[in-house]
Amino acid sequence: MLATAVASSAAWSQTQSTTPRPVITCGSEPERHRFDFWIGEWDVTTKAGSPAGRSVIQSVSGGCALLENWTSLRGGNGKSLNAWNPSNKQWQQFWIGQDGQVAEYRSSEMEGTSLVFFMRSDATPGAITRLRFTPLDSVTVRQHSESSSDAGKSWKTDYDFYYHRKAMQGGQ
Repeated sequence: MLATAVASSAAWSQTQSTTPRPVITCGSEPERHRFDFWIGEWDVTTKAGSPAGRSVIQSVSGGCALLENWTSLRGGNGKSLNAWNPSNKQWQQFWIGQDGQVAEYRSSEMEGTSLVFFMRSDATPGAITRLRFTPLDSVTVRQHSESSSDAGKSWKTDYDFYYHRKAMQGGQ
């Protein structure tokens, strides 16, 4: 009886793995495209125009997420995964740098054309980080990070980066 169950289970597994399933993508969901303005290859500068690094932002997982590949001019690097979460109707970002620092932006809101992420500290009540992405035109995006220690009554700039779209090679 055990041999029959094992053979039956193996046959079921084989038919399940070879049966094609429809591929489900997020491409047709408009909310998942609100952050598409950040997709591309970028040279990143400070507000004053000093080089800060470069970044490549890719649409991944069938259009369900954006993957950031950041390289600082100081040699550091990191990645973020950004996605619309239909459960809470929020964009979310998970960042990890090569230094092991993790940042989880679990909530967001749209303010005009800007996508604004928020991270609250469990360890420090009232501590909030606000990360705003604003398309300035078709070739420039501003990423402005601010922090507050008083639950958002006052803010200080952590960094203010300007992403400049790299020109396409070969006239494409």
